[in-house]
Amino acid sequence: MKYKILFLVTVLFLSILGKTQSIGPDSLLARWTAQQPIEKVYVQFDNKRYAPGQTIWFKAYLTSLQLPSTLSKNFYLDFHDANGKLVEHISAPIVSGVALGNWVVPDKFSGETVTVLGYTNWMRNFDSAFYFKRTLTILSSLTNTQKSATVLPTTTVQFLPEGGNAITGIPCNMAFKAVNQNGLPASISGTIKNKAGEEITNFSSSHHGMGTFQYLPQTGETYTAYWNDQLGNDHQTLLPAAEPVGVNLILHPGSLERNFEINRSAEVPEAWKKITVLVQANGEVLFKAVANLSTKTAIRSKIPVMQFPSGVAQLTLFDANNKPLCERLFFVNNEEYRLNAFVKTDTLNLEKRGKNVFEITVDDSTLSNLSLSITDGNVNGAVDDNILSSLLLTSDIKGHVHHPAYYFTSDADSLAKQLDLVMLTNGWRRYSWSTVLEEKLPKLKYLADSAYLSLYGKIDGLSESKIKKAELMNMILQSKDSSKSMIFLPIQPDGTFSQPNVILYDTTRIFYKLNAATLWAKNKVSIWNNLYTPDKNRMITNTHFNIDTAGNGILKFIAAEAKRLEQLKLETTLKEVVVKSKIKTPMQELDQKYASGLFSNDGIQFDLTQANEGGNTVLGYLQSRVAGLLINNPNSPDASATWRGSRTDFFLNEFQSDAQQIFNINMNDVAYIKVFRPPFFGSFGGGAGGAIAIYTKKGVDATKSIKGLDYLEWMGYSPRKEFYSPNYAEQQVGFNTADLRNTLLWMPWINTSINNQTIKVQFYNNDFSKSLHLVLEGMDNEGKLVHISKLLQ
Repeated sequence: MKYKILFLVTVLFLSILGKTQSIGPDSLLARWTAQQPIEKVYVQFDNKRYAPGQTIWFKAYLTSLQLPSTLSKNFYLDFHDANGKLVEHISAPIVSGVALGNWVVPDKFSGETVTVLGYTNWMRNFDSAFYFKRTLTILSSLTNTQKSATVLPTTTVQFLPEGGNAITGIPCNMAFKAVNQNGLPASISGTIKNKAGEEITNFSSSHHGMGTFQYLPQTGETYTAYWNDQLGNDHQTLLPAAEPVGVNLILHPGSLERNFEINRSAEVPEAWKKITVLVQANGEVLFKAVANLSTKTAIRSKIPVMQFPSGVAQLTLFDANNKPLCERLFFVNNEEYRLNAFVKTDTLNLEKRGKNVFEITVDDSTLSNLSLSITDGNVNGAVDDNILSSLLLTSDIKGHVHHPAYYFTSDADSLAKQLDLVMLTNGWRRYSWSTVLEEKLPKLKYLADSAYLSLYGKIDGLSESKIKKAELMNMILQSKDSSKSMIFLPIQPDGTFSQPNVILYDTTRIFYKLNAATLWAKNKVSIWNNLYTPDKNRMITNTHFNIDTAGNGILKFIAAEAKRLEQLKLETTLKEVVVKSKIKTPMQELDQKYASGLFSNDGIQFDLTQANEGGNTVLGYLQSRVAGLLINNPNSPDASATWRGSRTDFFLNEFQSDAQQIFNINMNDVAYIKVFRPPFFGSFGGGAGGAIAIYTKKGVDATKSIKGLDYLEWMGYSPRKEFYSPNYAEQQVGFNTADLRNTLLWMPWINTSINNQTIKVQFYNNDFSKSLHLVLEGMDNEGKLVHISKLLQ
């Protein structure tokens, strides 16, 4: 969703400045945003509480300028224990603005919580407050259950004049926010008195410790708040001093338009009489006008927010010298960000191992990427934040927001007023106008990951003549599942070699040798990757976590029972089991031999191991053999292929290739071709045009003999596994054991399009759940978002 800048000049009270300024704040902000684009991340988890040994499943959604982010190719997720110590670092590739993965809580984990930080390498250039942060409950039998001493709450309060200034002789709207020692909301009430002790007004918090009151500051006066906390204790707090000279700002509620007032004191510097009104969001200027206060001290007008993108907007007043005078945040909720999606219950069966069927429908014609979790309804309730509140609200403001998801539960005026209290008591945190206006761009220490996992290496002590003789480093990559692939990397004059965009998970054993030369002991070979690894000793500070204990008892019982049954299973002598398996077809055996990972998915297959049935080139062979695949100049090095209007990607032995390489392949060397319908998620850009994978006989046969070759261990992306959901319609070994799954279904990759708007989902209940909690979240290619939460019982 891209928005054009809206420049408005209302002739009733606004006039354009006579001469062009050197560089205005809008131009400087545009320059700032172009050089330092904002990237945001939200992470959905399958659950909010876990036990040791259980798997935490996650999916990250990344945006920039309210569209799926294309800035970064790699995502990082760190798990810290309750003491702030790093216990696990996860890396995952980002495809079409999303990344997914999992982490198994160690059996001996002893803490009550883990705090999760999600970020990219680009985000490391900025305040870590911009990282995604979530605290998850861990129910461990190893946790010290000793009761800590009761600590009585202590309350503090902040008073914040609207716009940042209180001016004598001008009505002031004063906001306040009260919190306890953990940063959580606290209710207070009290009165405002002048220095003579006379009561001016009273106040009390109306929502989550926040509230407002109005008063008229007088010259020479000071004002003090006398207030009581929840325990009845008395407190006194001095209000911010009112300035004798200045400008203030008042913004009134509204959905289609927001009325605002600008007031100035009688005597102000000349530059304060010509005021630029500027509204920006996500680094884009949405509204700009100039108010002429030369002959008046107050002015009123409106901002047409119905034309703005939803989210946090920053309203700033600048003087004629482009110095900021007042600032105010407000939230725009035009609902245009909502993806038109819904979940229909086909069959709800809460009996033991009952079959459940749902339908997910997206009425929009865009490409959407969704994730679905279904968990036990008694263990897991709604979380405090979601994809809407994270990407539209908390990612842009300073300070802790209590239960941010609440503000997206309805469009009631009362809720909008409560959200405005959040805006009045929190500040913009992305940058300060002073640094933008002075063009003080922070130095960027870290580049955005423009490539996926990449292999880099160097051979030390190799002579120039031997490099010329060898030309290539031959490498066989063997994964943990024993699957192998071969690559041939050119050696540079300095002995280095590299292969970008290698999608490999977990530890890979890399066997290597020079193409036409011998490596000696002095020729040390080293390899590394481009992924970020944090300092193992890094610590974080945990704050604002209120442990929700509802459902903890049930999960503790489930975890203990699962452990008991596992132990019983180990101690029991199993009877002989006869396993029957289906005989694989020759094509299935061929696919198992050559394809791995995402390339193992369904595709249109061609077996060329016996004979070539026609075609001098790969693309010439495929011409007219695959419906929907359009091939241009198939027998030329300039050949191209498209599907549904998008470019089709080429892969040679599962490494991304180009038309020139494909053209040069001898058809007698081709063993197997597999064509994937769009979208193909093994492609680095999302594979909107599908993919063609070519496997050569040499590419596989060359990996059969690795005996005697030197090798090194190389770490790829973090290991990833598939979520297991039992199918009780089929008899399988192991179904006689108790089913104690807390997460019944986790589907992190649900895609819809104009040709596939409805997805049917089915799963089986466990042995104990009598209610289910369903959460569907996601994003489409235009940045529209969806969050659906249902309790089914």
